[in-house]
Amino acid sequence: MVSTREVSVDDATTVTQMVGALLSELDASDVRAELDARLVAGLLAMKERIHGFLGFVEERAVGIIMVAESISLFARGSYGIITELYVVPDHRSSGVAMSLIEAAVALGTAKGWGQLEVGAPKQPVWSRSPNSALYLKAGFAEMGPRLKLPLHDVTSSRPPAKPPTSSRLERRRRHVLRRHNPDTAVARAGWPAPNLTWRGLQGWFERDRQLGQRPLPSLLHSME
Repeated sequence: MVSTREVSVDDATTVTQMVGALLSELDASDVRAELDARLVAGLLAMKERIHGFLGFVEERAVGIIMVAESISLFARGSYGIITELYVVPDHRSSGVAMSLIEAAVALGTAKGWGQLEVGAPKQPVWSRSPNSALYLKAGFAEMGPRLKLPLHDVTSSRPPAKPPTSSRLERRRRHVLRRHNPDTAVARAGWPAPNLTWRGLQGWFERDRQLGQRPLPSLLHSME
């Protein structure tokens, strides 16, 4: 029989081990390298923002779910985000994951959250993942893809003391430009130089539109 209880700072070592195992399965070794019990204990101490539950079979911890509280207008207030969900391999498909989700739902209901969200891997990985059936069975509805913009390197637990000399958005703009234009922006005639400002880039596409040339809408979409 599966039982659950909320995690505390005293569970930092267990939480670290389980989340570390999850990151290993996800091949996120760079993130796992920065995960240690002291960092986890510090996060678990933020009781108003982060919550978690351990799942037990008899007295053995076999699963974990971590939930962070956020707030938004679309949710009409606070809501929860499942950040990690892990069950040890020999107890999967035995009801542990569902018990942990139910514990998170009960927490959210008690706290008055408008909804509970979870991130999903890219398609087609998500559609083939057994987790997709688990969440759909639990009543989750697909919302579409989520995107992220890292604000500091994952290898550092803290943001840099000083802002970088060039904008991170500018560097990403250049990366997207190169990705959609393999010949590089400089070598290909008619393409804007990499140091062109965002406003200038918009003007470039507007000029191409007026001249009847075909812009790259996928590029604009990926940069907005």
